[in-house]
Amino acid sequence: MIRSFFSVLAVCACLAAGPAFAASPDAGTGLPSLNFNPDTGAFTEAPPPEHGWQAFADLLKQAAPSTDTAIPLTPEQVSGHVAALIDAGRADEALDIIGKQKAARDIQAALGVDVQLRYQEGRALAALGRHDEAMAVWRQMTTDYPELPEPWNALAIEYARQGRLQLARDALDMALVSDPSFAPALENLGHVQMRLAQESFARARAAGDKTPAPGAQ
Repeated sequence: MIRSFFSVLAVCACLAAGPAFAASPDAGTGLPSLNFNPDTGAFTEAPPPEHGWQAFADLLKQAAPSTDTAIPLTPEQVSGHVAALIDAGRADEALDIIGKQKAARDIQAALGVDVQLRYQEGRALAALGRHDEAMAVWRQMTTDYPELPEPWNALAIEYARQGRLQLARDALDMALVSDPSFAPALENLGHVQMRLAQESFARARAAGDKTPAPGAQ
């Protein structure tokens, strides 16, 4: 039983998560914080600290009416920042941004769904150990957007983590129906099939050990 458990963990360690929908900033560098304007529902990058004459000029500007001249980030940029936060181990901050973005879209009655941010929400939940919630997000995505391979692949990783390798294989098959050349699903399918074959051989050996030899009483 213990050996089987660690074998499943080994499979999970090998599974590839696949690329995020949006290009992520370099998670290895310091990520800038984002400013959120509740009036506009927009995120902007916090400006870098200024020194010297620019700091003095900023003091003079304080007497003037305040206006937000920062350029709002696009949904792709926000999603990329969220992905980088998750990669950097700051999933709680990522979920905070996701919550604010979703609330702003609701207030503005924005049409459609931010699919990229929805996928990143699942990643953030999984990173925080909230696996059931993450799976619920990805299952709904497979219903709403069955043509996307990423949610199927993410579900497969969660199934493998639970030791449900048949379901993991089925999810990977669906990912490859969506995109036959999706490399993470192809790689993961190889790992899952290898583990399933090992289990099949183990069952065959166990059955052979229980079979009495010919002529045995």
